[in-house]
Amino acid sequence: MTPGDSQDKSMLLWTIHEPSTIALTIMYSLSFLLGFIGNLMSLRVLTSRRSRRLAGVSATRSLLVNLAVCDLAVVCVCMPITLGSQIYTAWVYGDLLCRAVPFTQAISVSASVLTLTVISVNRYYSVRSPLRARSMFTRRRILATVAVVWTLSSIMCAPIAVMNRRREISFETFTILVCQEEWPQLRLKYNVLLFVMLYCLPVTFNLTIGFLTGRRLWGGRKSTFADLDPRSQALHSSRLKTRQKIAKMVVCLVLLFAVSWLPLYVADLWIDCEQRPSSWLLQTRPFAQWLGLTNSSLNPICYCFIGDLYHTRCNPRQKPLFVLRIKVPGVVFFFLYACQPTCFISKAWE
Repeated sequence: MTPGDSQDKSMLLWTIHEPSTIALTIMYSLSFLLGFIGNLMSLRVLTSRRSRRLAGVSATRSLLVNLAVCDLAVVCVCMPITLGSQIYTAWVYGDLLCRAVPFTQAISVSASVLTLTVISVNRYYSVRSPLRARSMFTRRRILATVAVVWTLSSIMCAPIAVMNRRREISFETFTILVCQEEWPQLRLKYNVLLFVMLYCLPVTFNLTIGFLTGRRLWGGRKSTFADLDPRSQALHSSRLKTRQKIAKMVVCLVLLFAVSWLPLYVADLWIDCEQRPSSWLLQTRPFAQWLGLTNSSLNPICYCFIGDLYHTRCNPRQKPLFVLRIKVPGVVFFFLYACQPTCFISKAWE
């Protein structure tokens, strides 16, 4: 290979000088920092000793832990490799990661939406029939449900791990390896199946359950507790407000999932239907994939601002343990860790 050929190869493979790649690099970096720190803090809060002491929160807490694990897998595995393959178009990560990265993305998305479905059902029964919910959503059954969620996700997404493989692309003077899905004829049908089973049906079901739960929480009869003593009324009011807050959080998680992943599903189905996809569609797809992966970084924000997950009970005199300062071009982030974070938990989680 002559020096000129080597320069041509370098210009062809490296895309870091392109505006779209620069934008994606900044966007992925911010999403990674937000998702990594946010999900680690979520796991710490949800698995804290203070949280584990109350059996009433075990069902929702265990499901949120599973959701945070899915999100952390996407952030730590999918985001770096996806950005790396965008910066350097040749696949240099080996055959194992060629199969593992798309499979991890698919199985995490599947497990996330199925976990959201279980959470929605759990919250609906907790509002409609609290006593029945306690017997239905025991810790053992929740763990079994989580195992079923991952098993179903693995079965549905297994073809992605099988069909992804490295392939050589030859040019006049050099050859490169790329990672691609190689389907005989069923790629479009399989993607339609995933779109229906892992997007349309779960999102529609979760929004419907969320509507029914909200109707019971906000449309219930308030006069039922008018004869109670002031202390009981205050307790009921506190439980109701917390249940409403949790219901808002679940609906927000579902809407975030729907908005984040719809562009990528549409782009992939559109590309599959076209024999020669237009250049703008191919150039837009990486941004759609970034939006989908960033869903895993936005979920902790939903826990924090809507679910009030990071409600902190500290001694006012307690000094911060540390301040984490992260500087990104043009932006400086300060993460203040003041004391042991605890979940906002009460009997309303039952």
